[in-house]
Amino acid sequence: MIFVTIGTMFPFDRLIQTMDAWAKDHPEQQVKCQIGTGSYIPEHMEYVRKYSQAEFSETVRTADLVVSHAGMGSVITAGRFGVPIVMIPRIKSKGEHTTDHQVATANWLRKKPGVFIADHHAELGGMVDYALINGEKGNELFTQYADSAFTDRLRDAILK
Repeated sequence: MIFVTIGTMFPFDRLIQTMDAWAKDHPEQQVKCQIGTGSYIPEHMEYVRKYSQAEFSETVRTADLVVSHAGMGSVITAGRFGVPIVMIPRIKSKGEHTTDHQVATANWLRKKPGVFIADHHAELGGMVDYALINGEKGNELFTQYADSAFTDRLRDAILK
């Protein structure tokens, strides 16, 4: 199952429309999505407006792939469950967010294993296809604990 999420703060119809077109062309794939307050209603994906935090986590945990905006909540949850994620950043000039910080987030995550970035909605379907073939479920992207080199430096700074 592919889980598409737009986060909870702003609508992201560009993502939902693009994935709905992809789902139409891939009827063999089950696609669920959280559409928030967007005005576009999917025709080829199961959808809800908003999941509870528990439902969201369970849906991510059981997904084979997450497709999302470049929001940290989505990437951290996917990473915690070892689910590959395709991300497309919201763009300020398109009215999708108040800043372009998601572009910076996508660029920062671009080389991480299990993270696939589509810079434009025209690339999204191809990136989903690529991630379904090359994404490996089960590799935790983020660990619960800070890197030991960081904690050692922090400990040294505190004890000085």
